[in-house]
Amino acid sequence: MPPCRLLPSVLGVFLLAGCASVGTATPAAAGREAFERAAQQDSMRSECDWNVRYAPVAPQDASVAQLRAIATARLAALQLAPAWTLAMPGGAAQAFDDSAQDRAGLNLLLSIVLPAMERYPAGVFARTGLRHVVLVKDLSVDGQRRLAMPAPEIDSVVYADNLLAAMCPSGMELRVHHEYYHFIEYRLFNDFYYRDPAWLALNPPGTAYGQGGATAYGKGFQNLGHPHPGMVSLYAAYGPEEDKAEVFGWMMTPAYARRLEAWSLTDTALAAKRQVLWQVLDGAMP
Repeated sequence: MPPCRLLPSVLGVFLLAGCASVGTATPAAAGREAFERAAQQDSMRSECDWNVRYAPVAPQDASVAQLRAIATARLAALQLAPAWTLAMPGGAAQAFDDSAQDRAGLNLLLSIVLPAMERYPAGVFARTGLRHVVLVKDLSVDGQRRLAMPAPEIDSVVYADNLLAAMCPSGMELRVHHEYYHFIEYRLFNDFYYRDPAWLALNPPGTAYGQGGATAYGKGFQNLGHPHPGMVSLYAAYGPEEDKAEVFGWMMTPAYARRLEAWSLTDTALAAKRQVLWQVLDGAMP
């Protein structure tokens, strides 16, 4: 489905009317081009159910201060606290200001992130050592633009508005869970890239992984679902660490979970992987 179906009120912030002289890009034109580029580069657009919507957490005219207060209260109920800036090696991001664009972007980000975090059973964040949810814009990791990242070194996961309004909303929720699983994996094994022999043994014979998830960026990659037995998605095949995080992300996101369940009925490897990750979520963490 075309990205123009997404959130007209938010689109209006970016797609401002304007005139351009030959050879000169106006701010409106530059914003439109960035928006369209973000939509085309969204790896989840091909697997998106564009009918899935997330309710705003506040009225459209809510200030950033009001949105922060809502996030603080809802995260506190989960024994979590928000952070509004990011300071860590390799990661760079900007704080939201009180512009109309930032208010819309933060409202949209919170509308996805908060209900996603509220899907977890009580106590799971404390057991895994997660303390903070960092909410920012314009996130990059080692120069690559990202929508989310794990940050166990600061007991955090990081979620960002990088023109999120151009992208699949439920695809962003999948990323929320995917990156939290990377956090869990690091806390389990002290390694983001642990080649878990028990997990590898679940794969069908002949399964081979790629060179890591970072190699998928910047190539117009589309994360197609269930490309072959044992893999929930194409991105899962980039490495065992991505395989785990992808299965976790699909099983925790309602818009994707039904497809994972259906595939698991005939794909015994995928069913076994799903069961392993439910066990982790149910309390296998120390």
